[in-house]
Amino acid sequence: MSVTSGGGSGIPSPRMEPALLTIVRHGETSANVDGVWHGSIDTELTPRGIAQARRAAGAVGALAPRASALYASPLRRARDTAAAIGTVLGLEAQIDADLAEYHLGVLEGRTYRELVREHRLFERMGREPDWNPGGGESARQVATRGANALRRIAARHPGERVVVVSHGGALTLTFSLLLDGDLSEWKRVMDNCAISELALEPTPQLLTFNCVTHLAESPRGDA
Repeated sequence: MSVTSGGGSGIPSPRMEPALLTIVRHGETSANVDGVWHGSIDTELTPRGIAQARRAAGAVGALAPRASALYASPLRRARDTAAAIGTVLGLEAQIDADLAEYHLGVLEGRTYRELVREHRLFERMGREPDWNPGGGESARQVATRGANALRRIAARHPGERVVVVSHGGALTLTFSLLLDGDLSEWKRVMDNCAISELALEPTPQLLTFNCVTHLAESPRGDA
């Protein structure tokens, strides 16, 4: 598609291609193993998570060898995953606070079992997207900041491939808002170090989702 330049010259002016975002969820943490919500708690990768990050880095390097930029959440699990990717791509991660995980306030550190049985968390999020636990965020706030972050990053890099490292909960809500315009679903959760590809223009489209083939090449202890 092209547009004509001003002045009635009729000379076509090429339109810049949109950015292509390669989205990676961070590697495994103790919270993932124990079934606990850590949200804003700054958890480290487990040994398995470190190995996952290395494998994801190799996969991203093969998929997007000419990626022009790398962005990450400020939380350590995302930064360390991004660092592994950056080593392969020759890029330093740029930190974007809006890529951080969903902050559950007073409910941080609770098990998923508690959150579901005692607090009906996911049910309430779908029913009341503006509800937030004390000191935390609402689902709508997380989705909005995540969508804004991805749009901002894409706008900085028209026609380029960009890698983004973030979190399962935040990405689920962000995808729901961008793709469905509805926060009542909680079904598109990426696995640790899974890779997805997203284009935001002309309309948001998830080109691939939750690719984990790079993690299936070895047993659990070295995934």
